[in-house]
Amino acid sequence: MPWLSELFEDQSLPRVWITGLSWDSRKVRPGHMFFAIPGRKADGHAFIPEAIWNGAAAVVGEREISSLSVPYIRVQNARVAMAKAACNFYDHPTRKLVTIGVTGTNGKTTVVHLLGQILPACETITTVRVEEEGLSCVTTPEAPDFQRIAAEAFAQGKQFFAFEASSIGLAQHRVDGVHLACAVFTSFSRDHLDFHGSVEAYLAAKLQLFRMLPEGALGVVSVRVPLSSVQAAAPKARLLTYGIEKGDVRAVDVWQNGSEILFKVAGKFGEARGLLPFPGLHNLENALAALAVGLGLGLPLRELLEKLAEAELPSGRSAVFQSPNGVKVVVDFAHNPEALRTVLAAFRSEGKRLIVVFGCPGESDQGKRRIMGQVAGRLADLVLITSDNPKSEDPRKIAAEIAAGVADVGGTWTVILDREEAIRWALKGARPGDCVIIAGKGHERFQLLADRREPFSDLEKIQELVGAELK
Repeated sequence: MPWLSELFEDQSLPRVWITGLSWDSRKVRPGHMFFAIPGRKADGHAFIPEAIWNGAAAVVGEREISSLSVPYIRVQNARVAMAKAACNFYDHPTRKLVTIGVTGTNGKTTVVHLLGQILPACETITTVRVEEEGLSCVTTPEAPDFQRIAAEAFAQGKQFFAFEASSIGLAQHRVDGVHLACAVFTSFSRDHLDFHGSVEAYLAAKLQLFRMLPEGALGVVSVRVPLSSVQAAAPKARLLTYGIEKGDVRAVDVWQNGSEILFKVAGKFGEARGLLPFPGLHNLENALAALAVGLGLGLPLRELLEKLAEAELPSGRSAVFQSPNGVKVVVDFAHNPEALRTVLAAFRSEGKRLIVVFGCPGESDQGKRRIMGQVAGRLADLVLITSDNPKSEDPRKIAAEIAAGVADVGGTWTVILDREEAIRWALKGARPGDCVIIAGKGHERFQLLADRREPFSDLEKIQELVGAELK
């Protein structure tokens, strides 16, 4: 393990042996370096005594502090320092792997998940994995966890390393110091404005991934993303575009056949027929993104298509169930206006009636609630408004904001705040041939309330209620 003086080479520091990096005082172990991170709800500097009590050998923070029993390093930005320390502590593993970062409002999880299936010996970090492993962040892990996972992947003999780069993760410097071979931009629409403050700041955070690209590295960009902004952020990168009917890697002659999609790949890498074993044009776009990455990194087109034909979607993404009474049920993570529009449009023609069950999270972008109500009101025959991680906000207030959007477009809705009861009500009222979309939580296994998190899984609840297996 490195010395403290080696982690911060530009400062005159004592030789203290560091055995780990922590930003949560409860997880500090003897020999750890503790980073006091100022947060939106709590300030890590308040937990320095607890970190030292638990064995911290050194502390890094942004405040003026004296008289600590361990070395204290004051820095301008503790997150930047933590990312630098993590890269050094784990010996820069992303320099030894072909590292691929994927950003975008929607599609990140699916693209990374597909890359894990079509690239040889590829490790992945997705939103689903972050929740399964109980990591502290929603999508992109904090720098020490990120670099640890990359180092473990290299030690296990992996060649490729693909990860989701959220706008918040980028803004909070969680992937500073990562050496990228490729960056992907899947889509861009409104989200996370509670954090970023404006669409412009949100886009700037996404583009930070492309500013990290070294000269000659690969950039893969959807034709629906502002290409000029990407070019300005990464002027020396090799850019490939992808899309349906458009782009350097494009799908043409597309035919949707139930739960499969047949298509032909065309563009600068040649032509070949392909098949996807899952539905939705948005998933075809995600597959094209993964395909463009593989092609841009030199893998053969036909080999990639063969692997795509056997690929699976990540948990909670367009998960289709067929109930015994002939109702199609779809569980999807769609949690912003564009994602909801996409999944509803994808299944609009799948049933006699389209019923959607969804809510909006508390303590997040309030402006999107009415917009999502408008989207649902236009595309669904019936909107069931329910709870989705309300946290400390009043679920009734959130539901009223969504309902106002449904009313704007003359849609039909009802409010059932208990999510399980809302799902039961939708399934009970659905008739043979109808399609019920359960949106917003996807893979998630908990409902976040003001003072606790309660176990709850849309996927498990559907299997319990309808006795159906995933198609």
